[in-house]
Amino acid sequence: MSVEEKKALIEALLFIENEPVPYGVICKHADITKSEMAKYMKELQDDYEVRQSGLLINEVAEGYQMIAHPRFSLILSKIYGVKNKSKLSKVSLEVLAIIAYKQPVTRAEIESVRGVSTERTIKQLLEKDLITIVGRRETVGRPIELGTTKHFLKIFNLKSVKDLPQIREIKEMEFNKTD
Repeated sequence: MSVEEKKALIEALLFIENEPVPYGVICKHADITKSEMAKYMKELQDDYEVRQSGLLINEVAEGYQMIAHPRFSLILSKIYGVKNKSKLSKVSLEVLAIIAYKQPVTRAEIESVRGVSTERTIKQLLEKDLITIVGRRETVGRPIELGTTKHFLKIFNLKSVKDLPQIREIKEMEFNKTD
């Protein structure tokens, strides 16, 4: 298969899937290495940008996904309606941030940071598939450990949790705020 055929196959894989396609799946089906995949993805992304395509190839949740270009979001939401309008409360975002930065983390550890019960909020985040049970702590009572999901990465447009802003960056943003 030629390079152009491999790139076309990658496009087809991304087009067919509604979820991010993991790196390994792309490499396996296109019979390419991870470095070749990165090169082809960059070429495809550049091509879409040059011709001002209505589509983008986005690296998210440890894979790639084809999405509509954000410049069309308003008109597309008018045509198709807005999917999943439910927003997270401030409490949910706080708990989610604690889990994202400290994972794996137990409910008791979250509650020690927040100072209040988080049972209901954790249940809601589990239902929204933003967090998951990742194991049990090897301590007394074997408490459940929580972590974020691939859905979390997709929703927040992150390649991995390593792409979360560093705490120091957040503090600098708050310090530089002019209200």
